[in-house]
Amino acid sequence: MKTTLNYLTGLVTLVSSVCLAAPAFEDYYQIERIDLPQDVPPEVGAVQFDSEGKLYVALRRGDIITAVPGEQPDQFQWKLFATGFHNPCGMEVVAPGHIVVSQMPELTDVKDTDGDGVADSYRSLTSEWGVSGNYHETNEICPDGEGGYYIAVGTASHNGPTFEYLRGDYSKIGRRGRNFSSVKWKGWVLHYKKDGSVEPFAKGFRMHNGIMRDKDGNIWCGDNQGDWRATTPIYHVEKDHFYGHPSSLVWDPKWPEGKDPLKMSLKEINEMRTRAAVLVPYKEFNRSASEPIQIPEGYGPFAGQILVLDNNGQRITRLMLEKVDGKFQGACTHFIDSKQLLSGGNRAVFSPDGKYLYTGHTVRGWSRPAEGLMRISLKEKIPFDVKMMRLTKEGFELEFTQDLKADTAALADFKVHSYRYEPKWSYGGPKMGQRKEAAVSMKMTAGNKLKLDISGLEPGRVYQLDLAEGADLESQSGQKLLNRSFCYTLNSLIP
Repeated sequence: MKTTLNYLTGLVTLVSSVCLAAPAFEDYYQIERIDLPQDVPPEVGAVQFDSEGKLYVALRRGDIITAVPGEQPDQFQWKLFATGFHNPCGMEVVAPGHIVVSQMPELTDVKDTDGDGVADSYRSLTSEWGVSGNYHETNEICPDGEGGYYIAVGTASHNGPTFEYLRGDYSKIGRRGRNFSSVKWKGWVLHYKKDGSVEPFAKGFRMHNGIMRDKDGNIWCGDNQGDWRATTPIYHVEKDHFYGHPSSLVWDPKWPEGKDPLKMSLKEINEMRTRAAVLVPYKEFNRSASEPIQIPEGYGPFAGQILVLDNNGQRITRLMLEKVDGKFQGACTHFIDSKQLLSGGNRAVFSPDGKYLYTGHTVRGWSRPAEGLMRISLKEKIPFDVKMMRLTKEGFELEFTQDLKADTAALADFKVHSYRYEPKWSYGGPKMGQRKEAAVSMKMTAGNKLKLDISGLEPGRVYQLDLAEGADLESQSGQKLLNRSFCYTLNSLIP
């Protein structure tokens, strides 16, 4: 009996030590929930900072509130800045007291002209797109770098009606489909220019809930899994490109009048569409991509990479992008996957000093309530993780945030399989053509780099690299690898 008890005690101690040694995202990130005023619905449509450090929060029910962030989550002194908006889901700060807001019916310039902290000037910049009354038609914006804005105009959903009285032209053909474009420019990115003109920029989107311009001038947006979206795609948005959701085509000036895009063959649509730079596995990493945001210098080891919030999960996705044969493609993994994080990730902004990531949350009834504002800061310890996953001619190179311990990695530690997605009219789609891949060799190419050769790489597939069960990669300081799964979207091989 005594021997059995000693054995059980030892086993419990061993299991406990293993569990304690396993890294967690909370070891590296402080996640706080910020108190919002008790008398407002905390459904966050947009978040931005001005140059003086004041935080602006747009609430979907129509108000915009401001506060100078306090050191503690309950030390924000909120003030009503502006009100009367219809589902404001996009916002940019032009200057302290001066913002531009995208709401369902228009792009609005809002100013505090007398300096009392309350807006007193509201001016419509453009209302170029139609309004059907459908709840799903939200609009988001990002600056174009020249005084104008790119506007992501979402499609309508079959779960809601179109109203009897609409604004703008109506298309019976565009009204067809699960997500539809019955009025102008739904499913498009528009370009509002500094001179006030508006031009159609790109088409073929379903629900690109968030859009950004990176420091190099590239435009990025995600989309939501659904019809014509087998999983969660992240797109590099280029002028005049088509991104695969056909309903928007009815508003293309070059589109033949009376032609129904939903009657095109899948082959025709695939030949027209621009592929996603990254296909993010739906269940594993991101169910509903919202706003992408670029990590600034000084905020941890992943500066320059893009984060994508999940509107239907308690996680944030990190992208590792590169150009292959002139086009963006790359990998994804978790930035944060934590029960401390609210679901409903919708908008994000870094504080001007680069110390904090603020995230705004709302689920709009699609899941359990998860509304509010959060703040994420770095703890002292840097995570040991894959910093970059790159394609090579023979396979992949993994660059880590720290040097690896000698002899910590073996070929058997890595399991690789691949699959493809086929976007079509059905809602979402399974992983197709799944197969195990042969990892034929592994070698260290630098203290923090490892090269893994894969037999028979094939374009058009997602390659998922998993750390085998029981395997542990360690840094020289003894830290264990934080993430254990990484997915690379291989659109093109290296020429």
